[in-house]
Amino acid sequence: MRVILIAAQSLDGRITFHETAGAKFASGADRRFFRGALAGFDCSVMGGGTFRVSEKQIREREADGRLLVVMTGGAGAAPRFKGREGVVEFTSATPAGVIEELRARGMRRCALLGGGKIYGAFLAAGLVDEVWLTLEPRIFGTGVALAGGVAVDARLKLMSCERLSEDVLLLKYEVAPPSGKFQNPNSKIQN
Repeated sequence: MRVILIAAQSLDGRITFHETAGAKFASGADRRFFRGALAGFDCSVMGGGTFRVSEKQIREREADGRLLVVMTGGAGAAPRFKGREGVVEFTSATPAGVIEELRARGMRRCALLGGGKIYGAFLAAGLVDEVWLTLEPRIFGTGVALAGGVAVDARLKLMSCERLSEDVLLLKYEVAPPSGKFQNPNSKIQN
């Protein structure tokens, strides 16, 4: 199964505008890209905070056929929301446990949708295959960092760079497996 981290961030690496949860700062170009990109995934994973911020939009799209797994925290953490099996499910499993369960269910492509602690945990565990990063032309100075303060040392190789609009870039990276050798030697840069 391929796990692809998808995020929008400011030039200084923030996935939130100051202390405002969510990526409401993201441009219309990113939102259009994001909606289209999700159609290529059979499941997605996000944290409880990201779910809380996006719950209304998520509930409106429950019938899109993609399983959403919401990570609720440590062992024994009770979900604060009602799930629906096969549509929106809540778990307190580890990142490795979530991926193992998704693989067992036959999932092939998983969109990792945030927030920072979830991104950091999956990166630190070596479970991310690609990073798709929309680079917004803004600088915030404060806010949640992409890896959410988790110590990570991921090696990336640029696969492509695409303009979503005049000022917004979409960068796609491959994450090196533990061996440190990349599988895709071909990179392309698009204007």
